[in-house]
Amino acid sequence: MISQLKTGVKNMYELVSVREHVRWQKILDLFQFSDIYYTAQYFLSAIKLDPGEPLLFYYVDDEGEVAYPFIKRLINEEDASYFDITTPFGYGGPLLKIKGDGEKLTKNFRRAFERFCRDEKIIVELIRFHPIANNASFFINQLPLYPMYATYTLDIKQHVQQLKTNKSYTNNSPNSDNQVIIKKLGTVRHLFDFLVLYYSAARRREEADSYYFFTNDYFEALISSLGPSLHLFGAYQEEKLVSACYVLAMGDTIFYHLEGSVSGQRDENACQSLLWKIAEWGEENHFSYLHLGGDFKGDHEPRKNLKQEISNMEPATFFIGQHVHDVPVYSKLVSSKETDLVKRYRYG
Repeated sequence: MISQLKTGVKNMYELVSVREHVRWQKILDLFQFSDIYYTAQYFLSAIKLDPGEPLLFYYVDDEGEVAYPFIKRLINEEDASYFDITTPFGYGGPLLKIKGDGEKLTKNFRRAFERFCRDEKIIVELIRFHPIANNASFFINQLPLYPMYATYTLDIKQHVQQLKTNKSYTNNSPNSDNQVIIKKLGTVRHLFDFLVLYYSAARRREEADSYYFFTNDYFEALISSLGPSLHLFGAYQEEKLVSACYVLAMGDTIFYHLEGSVSGQRDENACQSLLWKIAEWGEENHFSYLHLGGDFKGDHEPRKNLKQEISNMEPATFFIGQHVHDVPVYSKLVSSKETDLVKRYRYG
C-alpha cells in the first residue's frame, strides 16, 4: 500500500500475515537483528496466550524502514466491531533501520500506523519493548513509556574468560559441592515434569488469576513451533528435579524464558547452578549472551537478587508503551466489569 503524508514525504507500508512466513523472515533479515521474539514461529506459539491474528507492519520512507510485528485481537467475540493489538509475551516492538533522520522516521511511521489503526477499528495498542534492542528510546517523544523493571544479561564469553583467569571467581560459581546435578532435558519428554514445578511456583506467586497463566496448550505450542530453538534444562538434588527452565536460543542470545521450581534455600542453589550450566552450554554452542530477564512482581524468595548477582553487564530497562487510538470506546471498555479486559491493559 502506498500513501502520501501531509508532510509530502512519500511512504509505503506492507502488511504481512504470519502465514507468509517466508516474506516475514525476509523483512526481518533486512534489519540484521536475529531474535527469537520477532519470528513467525514464536508468534504462532504466542497466540495460545493472546488469540488473534499475527501481522507484521513493514513501513518504508526516505528516512528509513520500520518492522513492527504484533497480534491483532478481537476485543469481544460477541461484538466484532473493535480490535486491539499487542506484542506477544516477552519482548518486541518496532525495529528501526535509520537511513536519514531517526526522529522524522519515528514520527512518520507513527502517523502512518495510527491511521492504519483507525481504519482497522483498533482502539488501543500495547507494546512490550525490547531491552536489548533499546527500541523504546526511539519513541520517547511519540508514546507514553512505562519503565517496568531492570533486566540482566550475562556476557558468556567474559564469564568464561573470568573462569579461566580468576581462581576466586571460579570458587564463587556453584559446582558439585552443593550436590546439584544439571541435565539438559528433552523438551517433549520432560514437559510434564516441568509443568509440575511450574504450576507449584505459580501458585506460590499467586499467578493463577493473572492475565498470563501458561497452560499446557501454550507449552505444547512452544515446542511444536520453535523446535531446535527451544531448550529445557533441569537441576536435580537427591535424584529429584527441583528446578527447571525453558530457554529460547537464536542468533547470539539465549533468553531465559519460563521457569519452575520448589521453594527454599535448596531451590536457590539449584537455580544458580542451573544458570551457570546454561551459560556453559551457550559457550559450547557459540552463543554470546544469556539474557536472564528481571522481576516485575518482586520475588520475596531468597533468590530474588540472583539474576542481578550473576549478571556481568549493565542492566537494561524493560519498557511498556501504550497508545489509545479511540479514547471514547476504550474508556467505555475499561470501565466495564469485564475483568479480563481490565487485566489485558495492565501490562500483562
